[in-house]
Amino acid sequence: MKNIMSLINRRDFLVGISGFTISSMLACSDEKSQGDAKQNQKMEDYDLQLRPHHILDIISDHGQNIQYVPHPYGHSLHLIAPKLLLNLDLKIKLVLHADDICTGCKHLLPDGKCKDVLSQLIPSPSKQAYNDVLDSRLFDFLSIETNSIITVRNYLKIVNEKVPGIEKICTHPKEDQEVRLKGLINGLIKLGIRETT
Repeated sequence: MKNIMSLINRRDFLVGISGFTISSMLACSDEKSQGDAKQNQKMEDYDLQLRPHHILDIISDHGQNIQYVPHPYGHSLHLIAPKLLLNLDLKIKLVLHADDICTGCKHLLPDGKCKDVLSQLIPSPSKQAYNDVLDSRLFDFLSIETNSIITVRNYLKIVNEKVPGIEKICTHPKEDQEVRLKGLINGLIKLGIRETT
């Protein structure tokens, strides 16, 4: 099995995380709360707020025929995934913070940050920092601006243009990159976005 951090070596990953931590400390303290974000959703025209990697997780799982059930953490993946898979014309806002899948999670703090860690890595970085780095890389790789509003279908068309390749970024620690790629391809085919492997 390849090194779990093959594309993001451990040093670069930790440097990236520390950059996000410093940026967070220097950021304005008047950031909107998660409640304000929900209220603003009514003013903007979109159905869901999602992190880019969460959509890729759903598509890969769909390609592997994984069924969603409530998770012990209490997050909303089992509710959002079927909604997304049944309607590719949903408008999604691609975000770099807690999203609609995070709703209800026992690790989600009142300020919208995740307190969980990636215990499969040593040292164990916070999921918040890991996900921020991961999604920032996906925004760059896909040439999409943070907070863009797009349909699921159009997002998946952009993703499809980067398959293979995107799996090198979005494969999670302890996950096999080839399994991730196969899941993405099969998921895109099942949804009618991709014609062949």
